[in-house]
Amino acid sequence: MSDSSPDRGRPRVVDFSTHVPGPTASRWLAHLGADVIKVEHPRYGDGLRSGDQTFNGEGILHLYLNVGVRSIAVDPRSTEWEAVVKNLVGWADVVIVGNRPARAAELGIDYQSVLSINDNVVYCQITGYGLGGPWSQLGAHGLNIDAMAGSIQVEGRGERVDPVVGFRTVGTNTAGMSAASGIFAALYRRERGLGSQFVHVSVWEAAVSWMWRDALSLSLVGTGMPEHRDAGPRNGVYETADGRHVVVCPIERHFWERFCDALGLPAEMRDRGDWSSGTCDGRGPRAPEERAVIRERILEMTSDEVVTLLSRVDVPASPLLTVGEACASDQAASSGTMMPMSYRGERLSVPSVPVSVISRSDLPSLDLESLAAAHRERAVGLRSPAEWIGQHGDEVRDDLKIERP
Repeated sequence: MSDSSPDRGRPRVVDFSTHVPGPTASRWLAHLGADVIKVEHPRYGDGLRSGDQTFNGEGILHLYLNVGVRSIAVDPRSTEWEAVVKNLVGWADVVIVGNRPARAAELGIDYQSVLSINDNVVYCQITGYGLGGPWSQLGAHGLNIDAMAGSIQVEGRGERVDPVVGFRTVGTNTAGMSAASGIFAALYRRERGLGSQFVHVSVWEAAVSWMWRDALSLSLVGTGMPEHRDAGPRNGVYETADGRHVVVCPIERHFWERFCDALGLPAEMRDRGDWSSGTCDGRGPRAPEERAVIRERILEMTSDEVVTLLSRVDVPASPLLTVGEACASDQAASSGTMMPMSYRGERLSVPSVPVSVISRSDLPSLDLESLAAAHRERAVGLRSPAEWIGQHGDEVRDDLKIERP
């Protein structure tokens, strides 16, 4: 059984999972201070070390998801597998498993087997569709699960049908973040004397949960949430003179009045609207007319001019950026959004986890400048991505006193 004394500081995590959900949980846990040991297949790794996009021969997903973790390579068919599992589980506070329950039992890493080694462990099982129910034994990859969750819209007909341009799977990422949240809640419960905890997340439920607004609307009123494209003219996207776009959202009365004054819109339009609910996006029979007037005025200015003008009078407005522009922005630099590191002699940056947890004792003062600086430096001290499968094998075996094969 592991040493769970709170003064040890860092939770110890063993991750037997592969691909995105479990490694996402480990990425978050490592970022928030956990010592994570990743168990990989000696030949294939965790399934993320290859792919269509690579950097120095490594799959770029691996370069993000394995930041901060240690890697040990063990073949489940080898003679040392049982001993490695026993030592790792005995050392751990948390065990993460991404296999279907039957496969986990075959490997000796199901909850019952793990409890027989460490009766105070937090055990996290990530499944495709759940622990029970008619879908629980289905094979699952991200696109399958998103399809079953209703999150995929398609385009095309005949010979080729594809998800709409810009589609990104949601279930796998959300499941990993949900698992990390559940694990920290379980660790707290364990430290309060409630013993071993079982954490479960299904990727399918995570995908449904991500779309909670549509699920809520369908459940209560029988229709999905309105599309953003159907929102009124006061909550929309407009083209600017330089061929770019801006998003404006003056749907509260004080914003709307300042918006109209700044753009020089007609007084009759400024006074229009039912504000009884607190907001008014301008939907109604006169919406096309209102949109045309706003469009004509904004099209006279560049994106920067519109944003500067409206920001000066404290009206919500923003340029429509690409992901690349957002990551290269001054705000990203100020916030530490992209984490710089050295990898095989080259400098690169990867997205950081957006959460910071800072001890009061580490803050020189409580002013906003100090808090912002601490948030910006939140990833300092994390290990570099594993440069090869099993890179930390000798180190882990020495730490845990595991005999070498």
